[in-house]
Amino acid sequence: MRIPKCTILMMVSLMLIAFGCGKKEGDVPSAAENMKKHKKVTILIDPVNAPFEYGSGTSVQGLGVDIGNEIGKTLNIEVNWVIIGDLERLNPNSVVKGYDHLFELLKKGEAEIIISSIAIDPKRTNEFTFSNPYYDSTDVIAHQREVYEIKDLASLSGKKVGVCAGRPGDTFMAAQKTATNVTLKKYRSLDDALGALSSTEIDAVVGDEVIMANSVFNNFSGTTLEPNQVNKYQYAVVVRKGENELLAKINETIDRLKTSGELDKLKDKWVGNIVKKAIGRGQGDIAEKNKREAPKTINVKITKVSGAWSMDRLDGFQLLLEGPTGKYQSTPILTEGNRGNCKFTNPVKPGEYRLQMPISRTPANVSVPGWAKTSLDMDMSISGGTITVTVK
Repeated sequence: MRIPKCTILMMVSLMLIAFGCGKKEGDVPSAAENMKKHKKVTILIDPVNAPFEYGSGTSVQGLGVDIGNEIGKTLNIEVNWVIIGDLERLNPNSVVKGYDHLFELLKKGEAEIIISSIAIDPKRTNEFTFSNPYYDSTDVIAHQREVYEIKDLASLSGKKVGVCAGRPGDTFMAAQKTATNVTLKKYRSLDDALGALSSTEIDAVVGDEVIMANSVFNNFSGTTLEPNQVNKYQYAVVVRKGENELLAKINETIDRLKTSGELDKLKDKWVGNIVKKAIGRGQGDIAEKNKREAPKTINVKITKVSGAWSMDRLDGFQLLLEGPTGKYQSTPILTEGNRGNCKFTNPVKPGEYRLQMPISRTPANVSVPGWAKTSLDMDMSISGGTITVTVK
């Protein structure tokens, strides 16, 4: 019996479907297949996020790296850390770099896991799955020291603000409406953004609190961190969607670290009080500024150097400081021999003043400096009708 050609083709097609033939070109093997084949789990990392992930070659370290190595123990398999910066150097023409590049490489099957201070992002859940969170993070603002007008999100209006491309701070700043007319500048890493801030190319940086605190305190001494948190999120481990068995092992590891208290120990080891140190430096700057700007009491010592007049003529008279910030009168002058003294007990604001004195028709110019002191000394030397004033 002769079978029609169309029937034969249909039968072949059904057989191919039935036996799973015709696998699409570019399909990514499962994590289990890759780990069984290579006898290791490959984890993508961008080590520019100290103290979570940093270093080079095989010497990467940090809180995230410790968690990755613990996952390897749970899987009972070797961990292979792949640094995406090395891959980018091999392919310099790649358009996607940094944070977004991690997801692109995982999607292509270049690794089984991402651990790189990754924030849980609902917009990526169509292709990726996030583990249980292991760290609560937030975005804060960094700016140059002694730039006191930047203190919160609204104060970034009209400013040039740096972000790390793809990271939560980038997404947040692009969507927020509080700060207006912001010019957003995107950088490969937060350190690159902080470098631009240090060289005054930009006015501020918005990014991960701990990562920026570590860099601000240790590497960029001319910058400081604001304590106000502008955005909150959580770090997690990332796998491709559908890798449920691997995800279960990752969550098992994170839950074990939490329950045993080991995760808290890792946080103490790697993060410690770096945020407090970085913010404390900025708060110290503010305290110093407040001291400089604060009014000062002034102790006055008067010395007669020459002249035919008697020093006791000054007894009971008062000095007057007059300037744009107000008028200040001293206590009555008391003299003994060629010396006398009085005091401005009502604190005098820093600034430029004219000093009026009973025996002189010409006022002396006096500058009250903005030093970080609550009390100053003023030495007055009188030679004839000339008054010389030194404040210290």
